[in-house]
Amino acid sequence: MPHTTAKAAARIRAGFTGEVPVTALPGIARSGGLGLDHCTPEQTELRALLALACFNHGELAAPRLRWRVGQISAYDPVISPRFDHLVLIINACDNVALRLVGSQTAPHIPGMRVEERSGYHVWRLRHLPSGAQMYVSERDTLTAGRGRARRLPNLRRRLDGKEPLTADERDKLAAIPEISPSMKRLLAGIWVRMSLRDPDRSFDLGGWCIDPLGRSTARARWAPASRLWGHQGRWDLEWRGRPFPTDLIAALTHPTAGVEGVTVDRTSSHSWLVRLDDAELYLHDEEV
Repeated sequence: MPHTTAKAAARIRAGFTGEVPVTALPGIARSGGLGLDHCTPEQTELRALLALACFNHGELAAPRLRWRVGQISAYDPVISPRFDHLVLIINACDNVALRLVGSQTAPHIPGMRVEERSGYHVWRLRHLPSGAQMYVSERDTLTAGRGRARRLPNLRRRLDGKEPLTADERDKLAAIPEISPSMKRLLAGIWVRMSLRDPDRSFDLGGWCIDPLGRSTARARWAPASRLWGHQGRWDLEWRGRPFPTDLIAALTHPTAGVEGVTVDRTSSHSWLVRLDDAELYLHDEEV
């Protein structure tokens, strides 16, 4: 992207992410670009984990990664990545924050904790294993004003920052295959682009849930399901339903909003190979 001011870059970024410029501005990298992938190692760890959580969903999900988190895609997510934290702007933020955290008897993302709930519309979470911080904010609050005040949810039995990792969480973390650094960056990059759209409407990932461009195809009849599994630098991502694979590839390779250094080669009529440095991610579209 040619040299531009931070405010101008924020307007460009907002066109791709669905943010408003005021929420996009803190994520703009000082070194230039839109800042979607410019983050701390801790944030890369968290975002790769979120990819594992969200892209193992439905009947295709890997048995060891059925964390019941993929449903957050139905809440119209807007993802606002920052250098040292992450903001998830979403409908029904209480439901989503508590789904990410779970409870002592049924944790969802292992190691995720509630640090603070600010007012009626913002949750601050901390992922204990990585130390990474994320916020879950009500969409109306950051896009259309203050929103409606709602009754506070019941926080009894919810895991907070003082609760150490449980034995069940340690088991879940131990079940995650090792992921190479390059693959972590690639998975993190895919997750933060889960709702990416082209302002010119050539693609729209729709949160891996809907097709905002209204293309009428048989794909709409499929129940959403996906599986992300692999080891070190070789992984497979297969899915059924949304998004269109051409949309995902366009988002990853876009000259302005894509992941820098990514290349994509088609390997069959329903498969593609995505490379980032020494990482190889095979995409399999189950729509046949």
